[in-house]
Amino acid sequence: MKIPVIGMGGIASAEDAIEMILAGASAVSVGTANFHDPGVSAKIVDGIEKYMERQGFESVADMVGIVR
Repeated sequence: MKIPVIGMGGIASAEDAIEMILAGASAVSVGTANFHDPGVSAKIVDGIEKYMERQGFESVADMVGIVR
């Protein structure tokens, strides 16, 4: 049985989100960082897209759990 994992807690940058995704999270949640920078979610999405382009990923789903 596969149970989806959502990465939560301490996500304040694209690098944080990417680490969670590579470790197995199929989604991430940005919380407190939004209070410090209301535009952080858009910055995280942009950073993930740039990472995907550099690494040759076509979708976030291709990244999920490749580092175990």
